[in-house]
Amino acid sequence: MKALHILLTLLILTACSDDSVSKTQELNKNNPYLPKLKEQKQLESPKERILKIEYKNRITLEEAKNRSKAQLAAINAKKEERVKELELQKVQQLAAEKTKQDAIEANKSFKIAKITQESALASKEKEISLYKVLAFLAMILLILWLILRYINQLSKRRHEAQLKEQEYNFAAYKQESQMKHENINKMLDIISSENSDPSVKKEITKILSHNKSNIIEHK
Repeated sequence: MKALHILLTLLILTACSDDSVSKTQELNKNNPYLPKLKEQKQLESPKERILKIEYKNRITLEEAKNRSKAQLAAINAKKEERVKELELQKVQQLAAEKTKQDAIEANKSFKIAKITQESALASKEKEISLYKVLAFLAMILLILWLILRYINQLSKRRHEAQLKEQEYNFAAYKQESQMKHENINKMLDIISSENSDPSVKKEITKILSHNKSNIIEHK
């Protein structure tokens, strides 16, 4: 970009120089005294010399004007180049600042997203830990309930077995008592019968006395 501005400046200066030369040549062509000055160089009069000096002054002034224009054009070109450079620097600076700001915003967004993700993961881990604790407690309660149920059923079965055993013993005792009562009634019938043998009655009396003593001891 800078090289292009320098090239343009050189072209402007060259154009101005060519313009100056062409204007000088044009003045020489339009000068009516130039042929006479060449032909009568040795016969110049004071008036011709004055005209020649005036002509040279005009040429010098015109060349000075052309040089001033060329210098002014070069200054303006440099000024425009400097303005363009400043504008380019400003644009580059704004672009750099925007890039930096975008990077800061992106970094900020990344940090916020990271914090949010970490917070969500921590919350999820807490929930998972809580679920694990609750599941463990539920399992313990289930095991305790199963143990208590087993103990209750075992105690119930033992109680039922004891009741059945007591019922069986009571039935056996009742049956035995009934049989003894029937036997005693039969013996009493034999004793009270007049047709019974006295020796049999005596033996039955001994048996009844023995059973009576056993009953008293049992009580």
